[in-house]
Amino acid sequence: MPETASSSCAQVPVGLLTCQATPYLKQLKTTVLDCSQKPNKQKLYEVHLQDTGGQPCDFGTINEVEVKNVQRVGTSHVHHTTAPIPVGSEVLVKVDWTRRFDNMQQHSGQHLVSALFEQPEYGCDTVAWGMNDKRCHVELNKVPTQAQIQEVEQRLNLYIRRDYPVHITFTDQKPATLPADYVGPNGVFRVAEIMEDLDLLERERLEDQGIDPVKVPGAFDTVKGMFHLDFNPCCGTHVRSLKDVQAIKLLHTERVRGGNCRLFFVCGSRALTLLEETYTLSREMGTVLQAPGGLETFVDTIVRTQKSQKDMFKQLKVLWREIAVYQIKEWIQLLEESKAKSSSSEGEDEGEKGRLITLHREDADVDYLTLLASLLQKDYDLVQGKRIFVLSTGDRKEGGAMTLLGKDEDLIKKVAAAIQSNVDIKGGGKGRWQGKASKSWDGLDAAWQAARAIVEA
Repeated sequence: MPETASSSCAQVPVGLLTCQATPYLKQLKTTVLDCSQKPNKQKLYEVHLQDTGGQPCDFGTINEVEVKNVQRVGTSHVHHTTAPIPVGSEVLVKVDWTRRFDNMQQHSGQHLVSALFEQPEYGCDTVAWGMNDKRCHVELNKVPTQAQIQEVEQRLNLYIRRDYPVHITFTDQKPATLPADYVGPNGVFRVAEIMEDLDLLERERLEDQGIDPVKVPGAFDTVKGMFHLDFNPCCGTHVRSLKDVQAIKLLHTERVRGGNCRLFFVCGSRALTLLEETYTLSREMGTVLQAPGGLETFVDTIVRTQKSQKDMFKQLKVLWREIAVYQIKEWIQLLEESKAKSSSSEGEDEGEKGRLITLHREDADVDYLTLLASLLQKDYDLVQGKRIFVLSTGDRKEGGAMTLLGKDEDLIKKVAAAIQSNVDIKGGGKGRWQGKASKSWDGLDAAWQAARAIVEA
């Protein structure tokens, strides 16, 4: 434990904090109870205040000293600051309101999302949830259908328009889902609840039928009351009512462990930010795709582009094969000319003497090497005796792929070693050695020279 200096004041326990009771308060004065004398491993000081808090943790300042983290320890709350703060001093705590309100929107939104999916008509229980700085997710115990997701989204935003209140209440029954180290202050546990107004539902039902509720005798003589949409333990900060959630947009699902799925969503300002980012991206993509009609024409434009590329790839494949055949015919001609000029009189041919043949094309790729190797070995049967082919592709400054062909495995290994002594390349294989130079082809000419000395010795 860090060394601390202490004040005799008692700390307000988690569950009864000002931030939980009045989450819209942006600053308050309180007292410093403890402060570590030395920073922790994160170079932060641990400060115990009489009151404040927040979940997910608030950021802000204590007398202009930056608060980088707030953690719950049992029912205590510890602030991690960038500098020590005098014990016993009265301080002004200011919350990062943008972060606080965003947390409130997402957190209250999550309660509503989980509550609706748990209704009998959907039967999807929330087993976990998470939030990062971009989006939130609930983990459901089964995968809802797309139709159900669309229906729930409509209901979520209907409830937001109805502006149901979000109440904070207490219960003396400890819920099983709370952490083991959390003991409710004064023996009670904080609960967030969202109530559905049954009288409002009845009014809407009558109006949907074209009936004016005011003109229905006795329609509301008996108050129908409220129905629990959500009633769950929670120590977090929440909005006063659903109007402050603004909107909820359900996004995509991902299957996770077992039959569970994660359903991603955004609320409030995050939904607006996502809309702005998506719209900006669609405008930029319209320029790139040359689709002046905007988002509505993207699919047709991409389909046409893909078809055009597919046709082009087919043409390129034919052209590269023709280039490979021309290259092989050129080698055949050189081999025949060399054989005719040979002074050997014992029937020794080029394959027996050893011959190194090299090729480097900056405009080709590994597919061209594969095609060339297949033609050399199968169609033209030029890989014979001690004849070795060293084939490579890629920009000289960026590197690329290499293939070594030959029947003499020992000779292939020696040539590969000679090349690797001159070029930064990794590779391996039998019969067809393959490698990749990830940085550049520096030293390639020297590698050819060293390989030629081995093969044609």
